[in-house]
Amino acid sequence: MTQLGGAGSTVQAVYEFGESLVETVGEMALGLVDPRVLLPRTLYTLTGDPLQRSVEAVRLTLSGDAGAAFQELLNKSEIFVLVAAVSGLIGAPSAGAATPGGPVEPYPLDELVARCYALGDFQALWAIEGLGHEYGDFVWAQGEVPHGLLTSPHTATLPAGSLLMLHAGIGLSMAQHLLRGPSWESPAELRRLLAEIVGLDRANSQPGYLGAALESLGLVTRTFHPTLVPAVDRELRVVAPEAVGFFWHGVGRAIYFWIVNFLPCSAWQGYEMAAREATDELARLNAEAGMAWAQVLVNQRQPQSLYELIVKPHGEDLRARGGFVNGLASSIMMRFDTTPAAPFIEAFCRWEPPAGDSQGSALWDELVRLPCRQALEVWYPVLKRQHRLGEIFEFRDLAALTGTAGRGRGGTR
Repeated sequence: MTQLGGAGSTVQAVYEFGESLVETVGEMALGLVDPRVLLPRTLYTLTGDPLQRSVEAVRLTLSGDAGAAFQELLNKSEIFVLVAAVSGLIGAPSAGAATPGGPVEPYPLDELVARCYALGDFQALWAIEGLGHEYGDFVWAQGEVPHGLLTSPHTATLPAGSLLMLHAGIGLSMAQHLLRGPSWESPAELRRLLAEIVGLDRANSQPGYLGAALESLGLVTRTFHPTLVPAVDRELRVVAPEAVGFFWHGVGRAIYFWIVNFLPCSAWQGYEMAAREATDELARLNAEAGMAWAQVLVNQRQPQSLYELIVKPHGEDLRARGGFVNGLASSIMMRFDTTPAAPFIEAFCRWEPPAGDSQGSALWDELVRLPCRQALEVWYPVLKRQHRLGEIFEFRDLAALTGTAGRGRGGTR
């Protein structure tokens, strides 16, 4: 155990909580424990009265940066547990209940999506992604190769706002199922598997949403097979070069949720990790955009945390690197499409740094406030109307993509 000085026992308690959480998350990732069993214990740890007192103590005794880091840790943990346990929370049919070789049973997708939304605006987005994953796994477990999961007639009544994250979820299922075995040790076999994954993403995606499914390949690879990332990048450029940007965007998202980055004060290290692992400029921009995409969504209810952890201390670097603003704008559009009535969207976009911090305010305006306004008022309406929202799951020049260069630059409060 590393001993921390300065703020005494409170800081030590925070660090011990982080270590305990990393151990729990690691056990879930390795399949050593069932997250549905851990859920009540974990939620108590995250929201129970002892922690509430600790959080209050952190706010009173630690610096703003440390408090923001602790808040980010809580937000990450809530999402990780939610996605892992979504099946039990919404009563989704278990893949273990499927009958291999039998007829594919009807899957109550509409009802389950409604249950995801009933969890609340913030939780719904992540729950829907988890549901898409469960849906794909259920079909695989019946001995069927998934086809038409989101294009068959029975999906026509799904809420439009659920489609982006449902596609992300089925992409997780395709990649995770096919990358399980050791056969990817052969470059030729890896190329075959990657072509099959991309083909299945296409076969199960609605027009305009494919990018959300493709991005999940990077998330799965970096999370479960991190040493495989360079090989997937190399072979994907041969068999499906159009998927490379999406792949690296998913790698960036995985880096944000990587186990070591659950420890407090890891916010900036994720960007450096993304840059180190990237194989070229295309990969770097997408990995950093994916990192920002996840970080903004996780901290959207607490914009001050994003300001204190990233924008204020690292704003100049973010401006030079380029991926952050794209990831932020894309995440805002995706969040708005999924839960347009969520009050924290507008609250995030309207938030301002403390008075008197002119340099920090200028960075926040450039990197956050103005891109938020452009995303919601200029870019999103075009992409929604043209059925191209899946394209925001990779780094793109959004003004060029939408043909809106020069519009909305002043922003509005």
